[in-house]
Amino acid sequence: KNMASSDLKPGQKYPTPTPGFGDRVFYENGKEWCVNYGVLSYKKAEKLFQIVSDRKRRQRLGGGAASSPAPPKKKKAKVIKKEEP
Repeated sequence: KNMASSDLKPGQKYPTPTPGFGDRVFYENGKEWCVNYGVLSYKKAEKLFQIVSDRKRRQRLGGGAASSPAPPKKKKAKVIKKEEP
């Protein structure tokens, strides 16, 4: 079945699966998946599409949490044991 563009929600690329579809159940909390497959209401999809788009843009530009440097590791103090004579 061919989907008309009026049936698609913002950011949706694929037909909306049925509620019992295994992938939908598994990925229900996956933001990008939900946007791509149109499982959210129009209003929620609109907001989430903006969030997903912003995150992808930051990743492409080298910003965001994915590219921030890791905090320096703390060095463990060496314990030197004295031998008793």
